Amino acid sequence: MSAVVLGLLLTAPAIDAAPSVETVLARMDSAAAKWKGMRARVQWTRYRSLVDEETVESGGMVVRRAKSGDFEMLLGFTEPNIYYFSVRGTKVEIYKPRIKEVQEYDLGKSRDQLENALLIGFGVSGSFLGRHYDVAVVGEEEVDGHPTVELALEPRNPEGRLNNRRLEMWISTQHWQPVQQKVYERNPEDFRIFTYSDVEINPAFRSGEFRLRLERGTQRTRPQR
Repeated sequence: MSAVVLGLLLTAPAIDAAPSVETVLARMDSAAAKWKGMRARVQWTRYRSLVDEETVESGGMVVRRAKSGDFEMLLGFTEPNIYYFSVRGTKVEIYKPRIKEVQEYDLGKSRDQLENALLIGFGVSGSFLGRHYDVAVVGEEEVDGHPTVELALEPRNPEGRLNNRRLEMWISTQHWQPVQQKVYERNPEDFRIFTYSDVEINPAFRSGEFRLRLERGTQRTRPQR
């Protein structure tokens, strides 16, 4: 090896390695402690291998954690169909403007599952992930032009009622919260991908931003009864 090539190798800048699991989880802990809510564009993709079919829904969302610890969330989908999905504590409403119907659900008996599902997506801490999953850093990747660290999460209790699905999670290196998640179903060939863009952490929410705006004549139904 020539002295010139050796010199170039010795003086070349080091290639940054992806942060360690411990670093990512610690930064997520710090971010989660300050997390109060977010606003974002959202895209949900579902793939079913049996029929080799992919469906995509997109829209916007707002979510926040109240002082009581309860979550409030409003998802408004615009493609391919318009509908709204509202969560207030354990009350869930699905509003379909085309047929002027709101379906109401009380998930009080499934509160832990509801809160767990919300926590995995929004304001999630590294400590929570470390308790329930074996976490590995896959590498660094851009998601919608956003720098992220990709994590692979294997459930510690795959037979349990909560946290029993394998996940992949892309964590923003700017605000240390997920901007994309891939959730595998019981059939490992089936999965859902949740992608968030134009993310605003702890924004100033507008009055009524979490309220469903129902058209006159909208009927309420309670399928649980």
